[in-house]
Amino acid sequence: MIRLVAIDTSTWWGGLALVEGGEAFPEARTVAEAGLLVRDSHAAHLLPLLERLLEEAGWPVASVNAFAATRGPGSFTGIRVGLGTVRGLGLASARPCVGIGTLQAMAEAFGPAEGDRVPLLPAGRGEVFGARYDPASSPPVEIVAPWLGPAARALEGIPAGAGPVVFGAGADAAALAAAGLRGVVRRPPASVAAAAGRLALARLAEGARDGDGLAPSYLRPPDAELGGAR
Repeated sequence: MIRLVAIDTSTWWGGLALVEGGEAFPEARTVAEAGLLVRDSHAAHLLPLLERLLEEAGWPVASVNAFAATRGPGSFTGIRVGLGTVRGLGLASARPCVGIGTLQAMAEAFGPAEGDRVPLLPAGRGEVFGARYDPASSPPVEIVAPWLGPAARALEGIPAGAGPVVFGAGADAAALAAAGLRGVVRRPPASVAAAAGRLALARLAEGARDGDGLAPSYLRPPDAELGGAR
């Protein structure tokens, strides 16, 4: 049995989850989880929250076998904090760490849907981060890789009559309707950290090594880089 700590800090809404499972993905279960809305930085809250979760679950720190964090897209600062935290925990305990795409974790957390799953996150400047996954697979099967662009792009390549299920903090119903949405807009899924943990367990069972997926997925260079390029 593998015990894993999963962190999601891709947006102001963050989460921590303790997940355990064996070799088979369906056996993965969430032992404990907590969400938090921050207005400053996730860095100040993650470790105290993790300590409380471990205590409530009765998991000694030494019993944790692996760590995972969402790698983006999302908040530049949040992504760095999450990945840096699990990297530090992994190095301190000599345990493997893996990164999981935020949009895939959102699709996993949403669960089965009546159409293709299209998670969206706000990206600023009138744009969103998005991707498209099949309706029901777990882990979700990627149909369109993560992208950055206008919300209308969520509809590209979807046949007439095959409305997607669009969800996430970037799924603005009015904007999507104006773009000709042929689908359903739903609330953001909960338990994204737990979903990332299940996906990480699956990756580890498939042979993922320490450090796999830990490179952040920003999809857009930081503002400082954009400014320097002018």
